[in-house]
Amino acid sequence: MSTTSFVSALKAMQQRPDAAQAAALFQMLRDEPTLTQQATPLLEQEPLFAPALRVERPGELYRHHNVLMPRPRDTPQPRSLNELLELVRQAALAQRTLKAMGDGWGFSNAVFTPDWLVHCVELDDVLPLEAELLGASAPPASELVRVQAGITFEKLNTELAKTGRTVLNQPGFQKLTYVGCAAAGGHGSGLALGGIASQVEAVELVTLNDQNQPRLVRVERTAGLSDPAKWRARYPGPTFDLVQDDGLFHAARCGVGFLGVVYAVVTRTQPAYRLRETRTLTTWSAALPQVRALLADADVHSLHLWLNPYLSSGQTDQTCALTVLRRTTAPLGGRRGVGILLGGMNPFTELVRLLVSVAPEAIPFLMDRALESVVAADVVMPSTEALDFGAPNTFPVHAASVGFDAAQLSTVMPDVMARLREWARQGNWVSSPIGLRWVRASEDWLSPQFGRDTCMLEVPIMQGTPNAQATLDRYAAYMMDTWGGRPHWGQQNPMNRAQLLKSYGPAAVASFVSAYRTLNPRGFFDGPLTQQLGLRELASGP
Repeated sequence: MSTTSFVSALKAMQQRPDAAQAAALFQMLRDEPTLTQQATPLLEQEPLFAPALRVERPGELYRHHNVLMPRPRDTPQPRSLNELLELVRQAALAQRTLKAMGDGWGFSNAVFTPDWLVHCVELDDVLPLEAELLGASAPPASELVRVQAGITFEKLNTELAKTGRTVLNQPGFQKLTYVGCAAAGGHGSGLALGGIASQVEAVELVTLNDQNQPRLVRVERTAGLSDPAKWRARYPGPTFDLVQDDGLFHAARCGVGFLGVVYAVVTRTQPAYRLRETRTLTTWSAALPQVRALLADADVHSLHLWLNPYLSSGQTDQTCALTVLRRTTAPLGGRRGVGILLGGMNPFTELVRLLVSVAPEAIPFLMDRALESVVAADVVMPSTEALDFGAPNTFPVHAASVGFDAAQLSTVMPDVMARLREWARQGNWVSSPIGLRWVRASEDWLSPQFGRDTCMLEVPIMQGTPNAQATLDRYAAYMMDTWGGRPHWGQQNPMNRAQLLKSYGPAAVASFVSAYRTLNPRGFFDGPLTQQLGLRELASGP
């Protein structure tokens, strides 16, 4: 088939969008897999398709993976603590603000700055634990690891595997930095398991002292890891202070970059283990009672639900893919669904992006096919592999994730799906399955899971989908205003000061602001998100 015929078929899809047309296009691609690639020069000239192929906005922008922002003044990459301290000193002397970024796979404005954007990816080593400084009540040194802020889950798990250990939990993408994930409220899935920050026992933070000079502090619980007397004997000067204070600790673990630059953390680990993964195709009505039972099942490590919020032709119930992960000692084996193995960028997924950009009415059909492609049973993997969603992580999307009270699941989700269908009729489409994951309550003031067992509802929208970012803001605002939702700080969110106070409560916000006032008194680590939330005004108030 010629490329012009392929482009003509795509245009016809825009005029008569339906499942049969979409299926015919996929068959063309099966017959000639390079058609999309061959047709790209033609498609780039077509106003209908160009937005899906050119996803970046024009202008002077800076990109690192998913982060797309106005270009900062400078983007240094320190390779040591001394280099990081010197960068902070120079920025403070020049009266420039400074923000730090890890992996760049997030979607948030938390790292935006017009001044200095420090990349921490070169600070990715496992550091000496200094076990001789631990107090009597600390966990055994063999259960702890001290790592720099730029280490990814992938590298950390590789290092831990040398001693037969692994992290307590991880997100669905191993290329995320451990510290960045924790600081943004990142998580895995399972009500027996907290977010990533809940594993952290100490945070080593670069801030500024009263003389506007760099200061390295180690923040722990009031009854923390370290023995204060042993610490002062090792570090008698002000170069590395130990601060043991519950209020500061629960701010620093999920600090969103508002309190300084995290240099390192000490975190708990566990022996390596295996998981048995089963993904089944079901419907929302059938899945809901299963989810309730699985959340109460002590043998279940974690579960997540991918859901098509729309109804394909003739359907009366939403299609879901339910994933259950159980600990096992069985031999490794099995094969994950093709949608997991091949779900990144390829000729078929590129065609999907083109289709949803011009014919969003085909989205319900396409989403059902995507969910069918991930089904698999009894796949036994190391936990690090099983908890990674695989190739779909690399698909270009915009995303927002908002946590709500897990006890309200059966009330919230029918309303969410009704809203999404209503918004689709107004041109606000979600073009990827939405995801539900469960996380245990947190004690950290700005954690999305603060004070309640939480269901995190992630909404990804393929880049090129019309009105994608406006749709995500609409979703997040609805969740915050209607259900007291709290955003994942690493993803797109429009939260303002009023929504912050409503969703977290005045007491939690006041506790975080107290730490913010202590550790970032002059606003040196502020940025667009602190301004959006009104944190400086709150810190300046009574």
